[in-house]
Amino acid sequence: MKKLTILFAAVLALGTLSCTKKSQAAGTEKSPSTENVQNANAAYKVKTISPSLKGADILPAITKDYAGKVVLIDFWATWCPPCRAAMKSIDEIKPALAKKGCAFVYVTGETSPEATWKQMITAIDGDHYRLTKEQWNELIAQLGIPGIPAYLLLNKDGSVAFSNLSEGGYPGNEIIQNNVEVALTK
Repeated sequence: MKKLTILFAAVLALGTLSCTKKSQAAGTEKSPSTENVQNANAAYKVKTISPSLKGADILPAITKDYAGKVVLIDFWATWCPPCRAAMKSIDEIKPALAKKGCAFVYVTGETSPEATWKQMITAIDGDHYRLTKEQWNELIAQLGIPGIPAYLLLNKDGSVAFSNLSEGGYPGNEIIQNNVEVALTK
């Protein structure tokens, strides 16, 4: 019984580390629309960038609307259990940080099926981007992200306040909260 408990704990721990890149077999999804969509009863917003943007132009296109704000960017996917677990965990600190002025941005690619993504984001306060397959692959490569979830916290001036892009995984509420609090004071 003890061995079974240890085995179960090990499997659970491995499942909460970070997801590696998923196969790009779902590449038949449509490109994001050019319309912004917002549900009046929710604090989420679908935002888009031009599907023709490539390479080094992708991240600046995403971050341009947040000039002068502290912004936490969450790279995730609908199929990633650690991503979903991290979102539930961060919900404990997110409202207070948002009230203080932190913007929350969620970025995914076409491996997140569009219908599933649209359904899930209604419960995730923040701004949501769903990139094309090419944009996602280029951005992940450019930023050196080996797996998701991964986080990038930007200061009000757009400089990096915190990043775990090269490690991936959720760093925990304490680390996120401390880094956001410091960034908000700059």
